[in-house]
Amino acid sequence: MSEDKNINMEEDLLEGESYNSSAEVNEVYPNAEVRVTRAQYSTLHIKRLVEDRKELIIDPDFQRGNVWAKKQGAELVESILMGIPIPVMYLFEMRDGSKQVVDGRQRIAAILDFLNDKLILRDLKILPEYNNFKFSDLDAKMQGIFEDSQMYFYIIQPPTPERVKYDIFDRVNRGGTRLTNQEMRNALYRGKSTRLISELSKSEEFLRATGHGISSKRQKDNYVVLRSISFYLLYKKSEIVLKQNGESIEYKSDIDDFLAKMMIFINEKASDELIADCRAMFLRAMNNSYDIMGEDAYRFAAYEDENGKSRKRPINMPLFEMLVFIFSDDCVTTNKLVTRNAINKFKESYDYQKMLMSNVDSSTNVTERFTTALKLIKQIKDDTSNNNQ
Repeated sequence: MSEDKNINMEEDLLEGESYNSSAEVNEVYPNAEVRVTRAQYSTLHIKRLVEDRKELIIDPDFQRGNVWAKKQGAELVESILMGIPIPVMYLFEMRDGSKQVVDGRQRIAAILDFLNDKLILRDLKILPEYNNFKFSDLDAKMQGIFEDSQMYFYIIQPPTPERVKYDIFDRVNRGGTRLTNQEMRNALYRGKSTRLISELSKSEEFLRATGHGISSKRQKDNYVVLRSISFYLLYKKSEIVLKQNGESIEYKSDIDDFLAKMMIFINEKASDELIADCRAMFLRAMNNSYDIMGEDAYRFAAYEDENGKSRKRPINMPLFEMLVFIFSDDCVTTNKLVTRNAINKFKESYDYQKMLMSNVDSSTNVTERFTTALKLIKQIKDDTSNNNQ
């Protein structure tokens, strides 16, 4: 890997990105209906919800394994056996009725491990007589106390708006490193959409076409893939989306709301054929761009540093989604020289005018970008036809 690629990976750069590390912008939600209910479940019922009924999901994509030490799990079990109240936990209820853990995963995991004899009690200070005990080692009375202990939950239910869910998610996960919007999306909308964008972001086609220039840190690679697929659906498959979804998905200058709705659509309504089409489209675009332009297709021209050394610029995010849209069209491979010249001329003009560097997520700019992309596709077709005459 070159020095320039290492720089991009380390600094996690993308040109033209409107960056928010999390839902930290103070949003106003006029007339938003926020529905929150309280619930209490016994530890035994929690086990049934997770393992038997699959209604409680404790492993959203953003959470990377069980980070609790065994000592913390043992102390939690000790507290439950003593009857000490456990702090309230938070769940999101999905449209299908399943519930996703927002805050409390480690506590629930420890409870399940103990009930399944995977957690052995060690170093207990208040109930030392139970050191080295598994759940099955407890007498019937203590087993009953543990199984019947009640855990308390706040459940955020539909139709709470997606934007409000982001805000709530951010508030209850505010400790430590704050989540990026894409990390929150991958936690809130896990399913077919997260599997698709994860697969594509790890594909050899994507890594080769971008020269490994889009970082996987904080799921930025997932973010650019999701944007490209979502805009493809908006501008190339809007009639199919409307037919399968029952309502159109529009873009109104709110990229997070738009991407959330697209992920929900892919998870719940999109046909297998449409998902396969998105996968094939993206991989086709990656192969075509690399074959025609090499690994710098998604970058604007290099610059000279103060020592006169040529330096690659980071991949430009709006340029990436525009060119994915263009390179997915079969016309680009008919005459590769025509395509290369048209793309290079377009890049030179837009770089000079700084057209893809700021305010890129406004409705006006998004519409202009993809109107330009459609014009470029037509120009490539026309120029190719003229060259063949």
